[in-house]
Amino acid sequence: MLTPKQKNVLEFLQRFIQENGYSPSYQEIANAFGLSSRSTAQKYVERLREAGYLDMDAHSKRGVSIKQSGIHLPLLGRVAAGQPIEYHLHQEFVEVPSSFLRVDAEHFCLQVHGDSMIEEGILNGDYAVIRKQDQADNGSVVVASVDGRATLKKIFRKRSRIELHAANPKYSPLVITPPMQIRIEGVLTGVLRNLNFSH
Repeated sequence: MLTPKQKNVLEFLQRFIQENGYSPSYQEIANAFGLSSRSTAQKYVERLREAGYLDMDAHSKRGVSIKQSGIHLPLLGRVAAGQPIEYHLHQEFVEVPSSFLRVDAEHFCLQVHGDSMIEEGILNGDYAVIRKQDQADNGSVVVASVDGRATLKKIFRKRSRIELHAANPKYSPLVITPPMQIRIEGVLTGVLRNLNFSH
C-alpha cells in the first residue's frame, strides 16, 4: 500500500508526464511538494519504483516513466454503447496501462457492445476502463445503470431530468424521467482496442 504522500507524488508524475511528454526532474518534484532537497524527492521516486509503479533510466536526468506493463483489472462483462444491457461479474481480467488509473480509486473494465459511441473513438468490442464513482461532471462519459441495465453514454443534467447522449447521430438521447431509476457506476478513464475482435 502507498502512503497518501506517495500517492500524491505518483499522481503528480502522471499529470506532469501527460501534460509535458517528459518526466519532471527531482528538483521540480521537490519544488512541487515543498521537500527539503532533491534527495528526498529521489527517495519518493525510488519507493514508487520498488512498488512497481515506475520505470527508471539511470542515465537520464528525466528518466522516470510510468510503468506501462499494466495492471490487471476485472472484466465485469459487456456494456451497451446502444441500448442498455445487463452486465455481470466475469472471472476474466484485462491488462491496463497504469497511466489510465488513479492510485486512490477502484477501477474495472467492461467490453463495449454497439456503435453509439463511435464519435468518441469507442468501437464495438473495445474495452472501456472505468473509474468507480457515483458522481460525474456534465458531459462526462459514464457507465450508468438505468433500471438495472448498464449503458455507456455522455451524461447531461437538465433542470428536471437527466439525459444520456450517444456519440453517434443515429441514436436519440435517453431521457431519464420518473419512475425510471438511474445510478452512475463509474466514469470512463481510457479505451483499449481489442485487436482480436472483428468490428
